[in-house]
Amino acid sequence: MGTLQKIWGISLVLIGEVFRTIAAGTITKNERLTTHGIYQFIRHPLYFGSFCIATGLCLICNNAFIWIYFIVFYPAAYTAAILIEENWLKTKFGDSFLNYKKNVPAFIPFRIKNFSDWGDFSWMLVFKNKEHHNWLIILAVLTVLILKTH
Repeated sequence: MGTLQKIWGISLVLIGEVFRTIAAGTITKNERLTTHGIYQFIRHPLYFGSFCIATGLCLICNNAFIWIYFIVFYPAAYTAAILIEENWLKTKFGDSFLNYKKNVPAFIPFRIKNFSDWGDFSWMLVFKNKEHHNWLIILAVLTVLILKTH
């Protein structure tokens, strides 16, 4: 595997985990509709972060079977998850969610607008939402993959 490909892969993994961490430190799951912070740009930053992580790991592994698995199963799994989650949000938050959905893209942050409402990021929420577990898993996986390539 080329060094540049490995650097791109690691970079995508880290970018994805930063997205997930920012989202986890902003959202109060099942309590209120989160529309501030990173959620003002993208409705599903946790899933977008996971996509970046998975793409980065595919780049690092550079294995045709892993790429095919990712291309087939990632969209199937996350499309279903998004549909289920958005139906629940519509039921729980009604018109507030529908208005939010109309104005904010689901998966790719096409419109980066004013950065004034970053909301209240909280490391306590990051830990409450157990995102620190992802950091530990990513560290372990990257360590194994990097050691394996040497």
